[in-house]
Amino acid sequence: MRINPFRALLPHLEKIKSNDTFFAAVKEEFPRFAQTAYFESREIPALYLCSIQSVGHRALGLVACAHVQDYLQGAIKRHENTIPAKEEVQIRLWKEQMAMIKPVLLAYPSVPAIEAWMQNVANKQAPHLEIPFPAEEQTYQIWEITDPIELQYIQELFTAFVPRSYIADGHHRCSSSAILYEQTLIHGNVDPDFLVALFPSNHLNIQAFHRILEEVSWTVDELLKKLEPYFDIEARTSAVLPSQKFEWGLLVENQAFRLTWRRDFLEHYHWEKAILDTQLFNEVILPNVFDIVNVRQEPRLIYVEGGKGMAHLQHVQQLKPQRVAFALYPVNLQEMMLLADHDQALPPKSTWFEPRMKNGVVVRPFPI
Repeated sequence: MRINPFRALLPHLEKIKSNDTFFAAVKEEFPRFAQTAYFESREIPALYLCSIQSVGHRALGLVACAHVQDYLQGAIKRHENTIPAKEEVQIRLWKEQMAMIKPVLLAYPSVPAIEAWMQNVANKQAPHLEIPFPAEEQTYQIWEITDPIELQYIQELFTAFVPRSYIADGHHRCSSSAILYEQTLIHGNVDPDFLVALFPSNHLNIQAFHRILEEVSWTVDELLKKLEPYFDIEARTSAVLPSQKFEWGLLVENQAFRLTWRRDFLEHYHWEKAILDTQLFNEVILPNVFDIVNVRQEPRLIYVEGGKGMAHLQHVQQLKPQRVAFALYPVNLQEMMLLADHDQALPPKSTWFEPRMKNGVVVRPFPI
């Protein structure tokens, strides 16, 4: 796939009192921040190497511009369907901000030559920016690459060894970029590029998206009876994360259970390329147990990011009476890629990738 350097806006760290507060506010406050010189304009087109260091984990990726035709022609693979109303909101926000303040997160199968190049840049140069986020125990480091030889080399590596990448976060930003591109074609002001952060798949982690249902008025015994045709059910003394695929956690009232899908039931899906727990939740549990058919328009359904842990899920479940929580096992990255390669969409809120870049760390202003 094609990657291009661009003229970025980078934050003026010396003007920022609290990184955690400032970057959390960028999405709403970017026009004001830009007008009051919280961002500097870089005059030379560049690519940006980005290191995201968390407790026990470091991810190294590249911030660049991708060409919208790679998305339209399937080199940038999607695994979720988009909603037109959200695309309209995204385009309106971009036109107000005149910038893309958060890159689309793209995952690609690891390429040793690319990883070696990134590590070499990080080892031999001091970062242009280092941004600590104390509240999250996370540190960003940003290297600016402007040398023409280096730029040509890494562009050629991506062209040769990365025929496709996969959207990990930002489906609506991708589709909105394509719509905006088509609009600029009509007016003759073509802008084919959009901001992306490309990370090797082995540098990213997939967390689960757990589910909570409100207004479930059955007793615990009544709920378990409705679930028995699909699961082997085991009572637990405390809430425990699922340890493998097809194993779920159930939290209802002050009780915890482990649910394991019955193998004879899973045989009905043997012809599928991949069977996902989120798919089973939407296609089996919601309609047959809770009489819910349209998952996208169900107001009683709440999604909770798995990275926040079971204690957080249990806390949210117990905030209101008559809430039931289902803890799911994370989707396998290879299964996500397989389904995307076959142009199949995952159910909504199937994956939560970490780490994902924060708003405002590297900004791409729109051409005027």
